[in-house]
Amino acid sequence: MQTMMMNSTLGQTLTQQQHLSPQLQQSIHILQISAAELADYLQEQSMGNPLLSVTWQSPGERKRKSAAGMRPDIGDDVLSRVRSTADTLESELLGQLRISGIDGRHLRIARYLAGNVDESGYVAVGLEETAAILGEPLEEIEEALRQLQSLEPAGIGARDLRECLLLQIAADSDANVWASAVVSECLADVAGGRLKKIAGKLGITGEQVNQAIDYIRGLDPRPGRRFGISTGTYIQPDAYIRKINGDYTIVLNESLLPKMSINPYYENLLHDNDCKEAKPFLSGSMQSAKWLIRSVEQRNATLYRVLETIVEKQVDFLEQGVQHLKPMNLKAIADRLDVHESTVSRAVRDKYVQTPQGLFELKYFFTTGLPTAGGDSTSAETIKAKIRLYIDGEDKRSPLSDQQMADMLAAEGIRISRRTVMKYREEMQLLSSRLRMAGTAAAGGRP
Repeated sequence: MQTMMMNSTLGQTLTQQQHLSPQLQQSIHILQISAAELADYLQEQSMGNPLLSVTWQSPGERKRKSAAGMRPDIGDDVLSRVRSTADTLESELLGQLRISGIDGRHLRIARYLAGNVDESGYVAVGLEETAAILGEPLEEIEEALRQLQSLEPAGIGARDLRECLLLQIAADSDANVWASAVVSECLADVAGGRLKKIAGKLGITGEQVNQAIDYIRGLDPRPGRRFGISTGTYIQPDAYIRKINGDYTIVLNESLLPKMSINPYYENLLHDNDCKEAKPFLSGSMQSAKWLIRSVEQRNATLYRVLETIVEKQVDFLEQGVQHLKPMNLKAIADRLDVHESTVSRAVRDKYVQTPQGLFELKYFFTTGLPTAGGDSTSAETIKAKIRLYIDGEDKRSPLSDQQMADMLAAEGIRISRRTVMKYREEMQLLSSRLRMAGTAAAGGRP
């Protein structure tokens, strides 16, 4: 028993030491950042390490070397080889966090959450998942989320449409007095046009209901859409999934990153007995360079293994499209690869893959599943795709209700409630049948 307790304590101590290791922190950083950020990081590291040689090989251009090999030409800047980005929502949120006065612990969490806010302004990662990845208590994650949600634009960082609207109402000193109650308790009734039911539930007049709804319609259901990728931005995939001779093959996009090696000139100096004074510095630089190279190699290997698993599980998606996407979660992949769940989460963050069905962010493939009548399960993204198809193909003068779409899904063996259909529709920022009909009427009846 004492031996078990000692081993447990030792393991905890070693884990704490590992968490404090600069090299481990560097490896984690390299694993989770995008290729563009990594390219900048490698260039920066090479400028301060003479043992690290970074060579760029761009089509039609001569080899480019960092200061580790020879001084770059004027204008020979890594930024010219990396995709340019405009002011994004994430950069805007990070800028606000830096001057917010938030303490270091919550700043770290809030920055992670800001990096997982989607283009509409919603947090696209679960709080429990974030707690597991960052090793923080759930209450600390919730506090950091509150800090994030206090930023501009109002409504940012919400987890669903209801919370998004409530955040905007709370931030407006001139908000309608009944708007918060209507959104909190009667949002489904608003979508269904059940005004009398709202009035009865809240004990207010029909006129007060109309005033509240008019105010709510003026709120922004997608507060993040004013930001995002600029029109001139080109996203390069981190990897390609291609079908060759009937089999799917994974090819990592090596053009995004430079070739790294140990500079032979300084390596020879390390073994030169006439340079004893420089040996401690060169030796440390050698260790740093080797660790950096190994960390990048490990990053690529982990990314490749995750992609292999995606290919194995998602053949139907690769062959037939989004409607055939199977549910996957981080834990299942982590168990399959015998790594920690946080490793998979970091490996897929800010990474893109080009597939026969188009370009997708890797985290797109990790989605919850719902049971079907046949005993299998289908992904939430598959159901969303079906709902979007239903709406795209509906008679615009007689739009499908959420219940009708639930019935159509049931006919395909997917039994979910009307409320779940409504939830998925709202997550895609698709209007209710009543509002879609109103939009068609406003357009003069044109479909």
